Amino acid sequence: LHLPRLGYVSVHFFGHTMDMRGLSMFISDIRKSASSKESEQQRIDKEKAKIRAKFKDGGKLNGYERKKYVCKLLYMFMLGYEIDFGHMEAVNLISSEKYSEKHIGYLACTILLNENHELLTLITNSIKSDLVSKWEYFQCLALTAIANVGGKEFAEAMANDVQKILLNRETKPIVRKKSALCLLRLYRKYPEIITPETIVDPLLDLLGGVDFGVVNSLASLLLGFLAKDTAPFQACVSRCIRVLSKIIISKDYTNDYVYYGVPAPWLQIKLFRILQHFAMPTDGALKNQITSVLNKIITASERIRSMDKSRTPSRNNAVNSVLMEAINLCIHYDKDRDLINMAANILGRFLTDTKDPNLRYLGLATMARLAYCAEGDAMEHIRKHQQTIVLALKDSDISIRRRALDLLYCMCDKNNAAEIVGELLDYLTIADFNIREDLVLKIAILSEKFATEYSWYVDVVLSIIGQAGDFVSDDVYHRVVQIITNNDDIQKHSAQLVFKAISAQAVHEVAVKVAGYVLGEFGYLIADEADSPPLQQFQSLHNHFQLISTNAKCILLTTYVKFYNMYDNTQLRDKIHKVFEECKTNINEELQQRAVEYDFLVTQVAEGTVNGVLENMPQYNLKTSGVLQAMAKAGAGVTDKDVWGEKELQREQAQEQEREAEQAAERSAAPEQQEDDTVAPVQTKAEEPDLLGGGDLWDGGGGGGATTTSSNQNQASDGLDAMFGSDPTPAPAAQQPPPQQQQQQKPASSGDFLDDLWGGGGGGTTQAAPATQTTPSGGGGGGGLDDIWGAPAAAPAQNTQQSSDPFGGLGFAMTEKGLDDSQKAAVQQQYRNLLPQEGGLMFEGLKIHGNAPGGTIGPQQGIQQMLNIECIDTYEKPPSTSLSYMVAGVGKFKYELPLPLVMSKFIEPLRMSSNEQFVSTWRSTAGSLPASIFYTSAAIDVDRTQQMLSSGFRYCVLRAVDNKQENMVACGQWVSRSNPPVPVLCNVESNIRASAVRLTVKSPNDNLANAVAFTIRSVMGVKEL
Repeated sequence: LHLPRLGYVSVHFFGHTMDMRGLSMFISDIRKSASSKESEQQRIDKEKAKIRAKFKDGGKLNGYERKKYVCKLLYMFMLGYEIDFGHMEAVNLISSEKYSEKHIGYLACTILLNENHELLTLITNSIKSDLVSKWEYFQCLALTAIANVGGKEFAEAMANDVQKILLNRETKPIVRKKSALCLLRLYRKYPEIITPETIVDPLLDLLGGVDFGVVNSLASLLLGFLAKDTAPFQACVSRCIRVLSKIIISKDYTNDYVYYGVPAPWLQIKLFRILQHFAMPTDGALKNQITSVLNKIITASERIRSMDKSRTPSRNNAVNSVLMEAINLCIHYDKDRDLINMAANILGRFLTDTKDPNLRYLGLATMARLAYCAEGDAMEHIRKHQQTIVLALKDSDISIRRRALDLLYCMCDKNNAAEIVGELLDYLTIADFNIREDLVLKIAILSEKFATEYSWYVDVVLSIIGQAGDFVSDDVYHRVVQIITNNDDIQKHSAQLVFKAISAQAVHEVAVKVAGYVLGEFGYLIADEADSPPLQQFQSLHNHFQLISTNAKCILLTTYVKFYNMYDNTQLRDKIHKVFEECKTNINEELQQRAVEYDFLVTQVAEGTVNGVLENMPQYNLKTSGVLQAMAKAGAGVTDKDVWGEKELQREQAQEQEREAEQAAERSAAPEQQEDDTVAPVQTKAEEPDLLGGGDLWDGGGGGGATTTSSNQNQASDGLDAMFGSDPTPAPAAQQPPPQQQQQQKPASSGDFLDDLWGGGGGGTTQAAPATQTTPSGGGGGGGLDDIWGAPAAAPAQNTQQSSDPFGGLGFAMTEKGLDDSQKAAVQQQYRNLLPQEGGLMFEGLKIHGNAPGGTIGPQQGIQQMLNIECIDTYEKPPSTSLSYMVAGVGKFKYELPLPLVMSKFIEPLRMSSNEQFVSTWRSTAGSLPASIFYTSAAIDVDRTQQMLSSGFRYCVLRAVDNKQENMVACGQWVSRSNPPVPVLCNVESNIRASAVRLTVKSPNDNLANAVAFTIRSVMGVKEL
């Protein structure tokens, strides 16, 4: 460290060294050699060698020489050079009886020695001796050394002596001031060595003294004590009010303590701060006294401001400092409406002062506290200046920007929350880095506290993560996933948002963590959408796997194992298994252990156990907000007690409790939801005829056209009884998924092209992007999922005729997202098993018209292809296409993509006016496939199955034809341009407890019957046994 200009400071600071000619010459030589570091080093080394030689023969040194050489060493040390000798000479100077030598000795020890230095024990006796000296200057030197040097043991040895000096009535004022400040320093550093309760009374007696200098020091000490505990010092309120009244009302002070016309401003400020730790006094006289003081300060400051336009900055600072603390006390008491309104007007004028940034700062900081007031029209005054406060966010002074942010946070309520949060989000993109963390916390708290809909809160938090992910703490991330988990109505919206966010190339790690959690828990809600199938969800997450931390990778591994269990997709499971295999050899123990355990769980453990382990997360306890705690921590670490920080936290907690109480009241007042399901009444088993001749699914029997009576229902059969069992008790846990899984899973499809068959399907025209695979998955059939699967309709509501024709359309879109300017992708597309025919391509019963794509795709470009499709005959399995492209310098890529061209796309409902009409049609229809019995990969939801048949397959669906609510029948007809309509009838019987289905399909056309049976089994998800 090269600091040649310190020479002048050293000579001036030491005072008594001005007569040291040798020291002055040495400093002059250092200045002359300052142009070269080497020459300065040579001069320092020469002088150090000289001083070392002198100290070796210490017996010949007198006090003056020893003092002079120690001062030279101090100067070298202050220039940044290491001093490894001369410490004993400084210790010896402390023992001198001359003030000049003792002064340099204490100065050297406080600079050269740290609190753990072994030489401290050698000066303990000298300091104790000086503490009881009759010379106040020696006492002051000792007190200064104690405050600046001592470690814990040193402080324990000196604390009692310092305390005695403070409370001794014969102690001189200058020593009493230093002893109070020394005790404050020791208490802040080692509070356990001092017990304030034992000195309360004598300390308060001194607080009423006539020397304002001593009272000022005692007020500082009192503030330090109040930072730990206020209970022992309740009596100080009356003392402080009397001192303030003495200064403001009685004007009893000497001119020595008048600073630019303001009497004892520092003392007034400290006394006001002390009073802010206590409530307004209940004693009438004291209450009137402090009210008069506050009223006079506020009115006098306004009068002075209007009369004296040319005040100096120092006078302005003194007046405004006292005024601000008086206003703070008014806000703290919050009892006098007139004072609050006067304070609000003053602060409003401060905000609009464009000449003095200090006034704007004070106005913003104090107005933030004014928002806590219940008296007066404080919030109305603040709202008048909202635009000015927003503009202050762009001020060049960062301290003003911070205070503007705090004020916007405090003034936010339900009426202006959306506007303020929007302004803060806009400011987030340009905010300084050192303010962004606080800004993120405040936005997160406001958006949650004043959210009318939690979907808005999720939008805001995800926007925060996208704009300032580096400054989003884990508390914000944890809070948003808790809110999403606890609110069913925003889970789908949240899944859509996070999937869209992680689909970008550059995504922050926090966004990946949120997406990993949300998609792992609620990804099934969007799995049926064309642009977010399970495989695409996995790929979008895994694209960022190598770029995130180990903690985030652990979250993604948990997401992957949930994907594996949730979706019956072979390609997806193979990819997840490959990831587990790679992580098994990872150097990180946590990743390695998770990969091994997860892989074993899904491959070796029984399905029932896996479902129990991987069931959805339960709701969280939201009573305690980690974000609010993070705000409290951000304000911690101040020297004295942060009164207003505590008030803010208390208000936040009170508002949180109030909001929870309102929500609880709304929940208790809300009427219970009644199911709107107008189904036929259930008959007893003795009254249940088997109209379709399929037998009872519970008892296995059955024959063509035979009815089942109560006598044969109770008989066991070697056929279906062995599979379904006749015991009406629930199935074992290994066969029945947990309730959470039953409510939040839907059957997984083995065909990615079947996703739209679960409901909400369109007509004959299908727009699909085959480059993305779609697998139906997850989701329960009620509550918040009705908007996905459609509300269960009552039979026979599906009798509405839907238009259909043998024509359809299919759209392909391919977009480049990862090439640079030097790379281009050449695209070729061929259709597997498509026979070239005149006028188009032929695949079994389909005729496809359209030109194959070709050419190249430039960076960030795309191509589209539209195909016109005509169904001229029945077929069983849909076609697939082979898509290949080549990237320059990378290689050739090829994908096999299934086309969403199942037979159901060309089937229309066949109206049935009654159950009897269906039974008659069933019996008269020729041709029938053997009944097939299969277990589904997830729990059966009858209403969702009905929605699948009606909206996805476009059948007319009837419930309870055989008077069993879990069974349903469906009827439709295939239409073509050249052939008459061909009917197809289905009977779907469900054993909900065992997750089993018996499916019977009738149609004169065997290909049509096989195609329908294949598609229904695929969509419902056949479990591999």
